[in-house]
Amino acid sequence: EFVLSPLRPSVRRLKRAVSSLRELPRRRSTSFEELQRTLSPVFLIGGNRSGTSVVTAILSQHPELEGLFEGGCQPTYLGGGHARGYCESSHVWRHLNPSDWKLRSRRELPFWSLPQYVSGFYRARAHGPRERFNLAWDVQRLRTTEKQPLIKDHFNIFRIGLIMDVFPRARFVLTIRSWRDFLERGVHKWMHDGLGTALSASRPRGGLQWHLANLVAHYDLEAFASGRYAVAWLDALHQGPASARNVFQQIGSALSLSPFEFDLSILEPHWSTRRESDRAA
Repeated sequence: EFVLSPLRPSVRRLKRAVSSLRELPRRRSTSFEELQRTLSPVFLIGGNRSGTSVVTAILSQHPELEGLFEGGCQPTYLGGGHARGYCESSHVWRHLNPSDWKLRSRRELPFWSLPQYVSGFYRARAHGPRERFNLAWDVQRLRTTEKQPLIKDHFNIFRIGLIMDVFPRARFVLTIRSWRDFLERGVHKWMHDGLGTALSASRPRGGLQWHLANLVAHYDLEAFASGRYAVAWLDALHQGPASARNVFQQIGSALSLSPFEFDLSILEPHWSTRRESDRAA
């Protein structure tokens, strides 16, 4: 695995080059100014195991949004009742994502926002006009409707400045899970993923991961996107239908979306678990 892994970025770059050649006529007829004027994408950001998938799945119902997803947008469950990530948009800017092989080699894959890794992919701005256009085009080329793009990629939590540099009208939803729940459920899930040895003393690292990711997100949202974001606490979504509806009403208002009645049935298993816990208490 570790011998082949460094070759994967080269294969991706080759595929990207072939795709770019095919898109060249349409790309040449599109100006960056037009993309900035017409695109107001919504970016779902948050740490791992924070509820970004379920929030994205629900938001994708809105008639003004088009999810740019790779793969399905329905949860599939692993051992221990944990869902795999879904509604994923990592393919949009895959070339910006760090390869996970170094993290795997250290058996630290869940902890991608530890300080020693953040510096490798934190971005506050584009390198210049060419990269701005390329990043905007990466989004534009995946659209199939006139709706605004909805994009979910965990690593975008460290690219808020870059995103606003490319899309001045971008909007964000930051999902947060309470740190205790993040540690308990996260460690439980990663143990099922076969990372038990590495996680035997993981709580200090897990706590640092949670604090650093959310601290950077809050700071950068205020610094680069003040007034253009909403915060969704996973705990509030799990409390019940009334609380969840209120969360999505607040998100819609913050993002200037038209009023919409979301189907929240995907949250029913969490509500059932909450009711059972309350009865047991």
